[in-house]
Amino acid sequence: MSEASGRAIVLVRWWSTVLAGALLILSVVAINGHPTVFTDTDDYYALGKELITDIGLGPPPPELSDEDIAQAKIDKHMGLTQMASRSAIYSLFIYVTESIGTLWLMALAQASAISWLFMLLWRAALPGEAWRTGLIAIAIVALISPLPFFAAFAMPDIFAGIVVIAATLLLVYSDRLGRWERWAVGALLTMALAVHTSHVLFMVPLLAVGGFVLIALRPGQRAAAGRLVSIGIAIAVALAANSAYGALVRHQTGEALRNQPFLTARLLADGPGRAYLRHACAKETPYTLCAFKAKPLDNSEDVLWSDLPKTGVFMRSDYPTRISLEEQEPRFVLGTLAYAPGAQLIASLKNWGRQLVLIFVEDPIRNPVFYLTDPYWKQTNLPPIIERVADCGKKHRSCPSRLTFAQSKSWHGAWLIAASATLAVAAGLLRGRSPAAASGDDRRLLATAVLFAAGVILNAAVCGILSGPFPRYQSRIVWLVPAGAALLVARLRRSSVEPRPAVILSSR
Repeated sequence: MSEASGRAIVLVRWWSTVLAGALLILSVVAINGHPTVFTDTDDYYALGKELITDIGLGPPPPELSDEDIAQAKIDKHMGLTQMASRSAIYSLFIYVTESIGTLWLMALAQASAISWLFMLLWRAALPGEAWRTGLIAIAIVALISPLPFFAAFAMPDIFAGIVVIAATLLLVYSDRLGRWERWAVGALLTMALAVHTSHVLFMVPLLAVGGFVLIALRPGQRAAAGRLVSIGIAIAVALAANSAYGALVRHQTGEALRNQPFLTARLLADGPGRAYLRHACAKETPYTLCAFKAKPLDNSEDVLWSDLPKTGVFMRSDYPTRISLEEQEPRFVLGTLAYAPGAQLIASLKNWGRQLVLIFVEDPIRNPVFYLTDPYWKQTNLPPIIERVADCGKKHRSCPSRLTFAQSKSWHGAWLIAASATLAVAAGLLRGRSPAAASGDDRRLLATAVLFAAGVILNAAVCGILSGPFPRYQSRIVWLVPAGAALLVARLRRSSVEPRPAVILSSR
């Protein structure tokens, strides 16, 4: 057999393994039900459709009445006040994959990205380990963690874990990847950072952790600098891509893309923000928010999203009021921190702690009946998207998730505790080896465990402190814990076997 034929066979086996891993992940989704959506999915899908139509690749827009055209302009105008947090990149991804192959194609793409990265890590971290054992690890992680539900969730949450694995590959195992593999991992990392701001926010401190990891690994100053710079470039490109889209919108509309006042809502819900607002508005009205001081303001979701008269703030405001709330946010945040720094610190630490333990699946397994029957949501893009992957029956009640919230709390909670303990024990055993038994692979795996744990902890800090503790934010990433445990256990199991060189599938 020629060298070229042998290499082709290896490549076929490799990509077959990656596909098998993705299908293992999706098998859990198929048993449970089908891919799912969220309220924000409608925003992503609508933006993707608009972008594809604007460049002339999508179907022509339907003919609308003058009244509908006028309403569409108003909706788009108001939407600019909250669309800065919606990634154009993920919007294109959602719209294109769903249009071509329904949400199942989107789920396959996201599951394949996870499978490919994990198998790359398995191959690089465990030289000589059979690829089939990597598939076994994927199957176990899919069975005991929330991973499958987020792989099939039409939201960018799954990319939080992709950020951590991709960064780990570039920081710890860059020398064991082929040239094109490094480029591909870097590109996927850049996309993962670009699809949601929270990913950049926890990647920055994670990069600092990576710096300390490289000091311990001692790959050489030039190699260490190159690896850190590659991550920095990914962050810069992701930020630049989102900024470029914002600049394009401003050029076309004359208006800036903006975010809802997330931090204002968080401080109000925490309590110190409400106390400061009462103090600041007692004798004057220094903030537009003073007009809403009689409302409860104790729930950030109500402040941002409710349209009810008694609780809503942002969504019940007209355009000038929204702009004012957003522009005054920095001053309100600084004022609150100066007024009650201790109280806010305690509240933020509590949110961080609560976020760490909220690891059950909630939003990805909600019954889609709400989107199919609610007077507002049944007029959006969501019902057709749902109906293309699920037959919910005439009364829209035939396609709930088989897994319940309570079952997820018990199942995923118990297994996460077990996986955390396994990871800690395995790391201790690797670290405690005698100098004769220890190896460079051990140190790299310990570095992997550190980066995985740091990613989970930093994700909780960013999401819990800045947005608020919600199950979706932490359950999207905790599958890294059993994944890391599987890597370390496999290394310990092979401790008496002489490792073979890592297989590299592309040239350096």
